[in-house]
Amino acid sequence: MVSGGGRMTKESIMEAQDYLRVKTEYGCKRLLDIHSLLKDRNISEVVSFMKDYLREKEKALRNMILIDKTHQKVDQIVASMFRISMAIKSLEEGKEVILLERSQQGTEKSRQFHKRDSGSHSGSGIGKDILHDGKDRSAGKTAQCAA
Repeated sequence: MVSGGGRMTKESIMEAQDYLRVKTEYGCKRLLDIHSLLKDRNISEVVSFMKDYLREKEKALRNMILIDKTHQKVDQIVASMFRISMAIKSLEEGKEVILLERSQQGTEKSRQFHKRDSGSHSGSGIGKDILHDGKDRSAGKTAQCAA
């Protein structure tokens, strides 16, 4: 895989490729081969290519519907579009998982160095504000101001 543009987990690549593999009566057919695409491109370029390919399928679907709504090719295009969009989602989520893991690792490291009071509020709050009259008010009741 070409570096830059985001790393990818092997699981998300395999999941995306599984969406792009269709069993037919003649064997397995690949709509796209992600592994081949990743040899020369980074993940962002592959996702962009797949989104362009999805738009081309949408155009083909519109044209096919204008010609003959009942043709089986309409079903095939819809199925391909679904599979491509799910593969894109898998790749994008895989990229997000890695970014999330990196950000969590960063926060874990920062917690080690910055242990201090979190500033959480532990008291009831009654009587701490000198302007507070000491009465608890529930939501929905109108507050009466002391004049």
